[in-house]
Amino acid sequence: MTTLVVTPAAGDSLECASNGGTSRGANQTMVERSSKQPRDVWPGRVRVSGSRVAVVSDTHEQDDGWGSPPQLLEALRGVDLILHCGDLDVLGVLDHLETIAPVLAVRGYPDPREAGTRLADDRTRVVDVAGVRIGMMHDIRGHGPASTFTHTIGFPRGDIDDQLARQFGETVDIVCFGDTHEEYIGWYQGVLFVNPGSTTIPGLRHGPGELGTFALLDIDDGVVSARIEKLRREG
Repeated sequence: MTTLVVTPAAGDSLECASNGGTSRGANQTMVERSSKQPRDVWPGRVRVSGSRVAVVSDTHEQDDGWGSPPQLLEALRGVDLILHCGDLDVLGVLDHLETIAPVLAVRGYPDPREAGTRLADDRTRVVDVAGVRIGMMHDIRGHGPASTFTHTIGFPRGDIDDQLARQFGETVDIVCFGDTHEEYIGWYQGVLFVNPGSTTIPGLRHGPGELGTFALLDIDDGVVSARIEKLRREG
């Protein structure tokens, strides 16, 4: 069982290297640890003991929220933590996902609130996983540093660490976001950006009737491997 505790976390300063620059889809981006600095705890940081993190977004569930595709729940088995980047619409989807692993989420535009730490009341939060700081937000354009997002991210001029520190209250190593329903993995100025797409309403690059996507982050001794997983119907 994965244990979630609020605790001082050792923050890692990361350098990012990939196979020729920005990547997306099933390509992998590697993030390697270069140094370690102690950081003070602050409200919103939760440390999790685990190494495989699933990232989902834009589930847009209705009614009791237990309508996620069975292929998603099967694909998530074995993960240590699930991060939801908003537009859940109903709280029940978090209960459904929590039958697989602990869940931490941020709110999208139509989302309700709940007491406790599972769903952040703010639009952003930081999750510390084995010393890797993951910043979560729903809309990277409306609440984040990006000025545009189409097939890639457009940023205003300036240092990305400074921009992210204004959003999250500190620098982060990875930014997970949603809203667009378009899956994406890429990096900019040493920060890894991940959009898992939508599990239920995939973006324009997908054909009619296709299931959606989610992302997996594997963290091993400061090295992060990120990939997009596509849900497929049986048969």
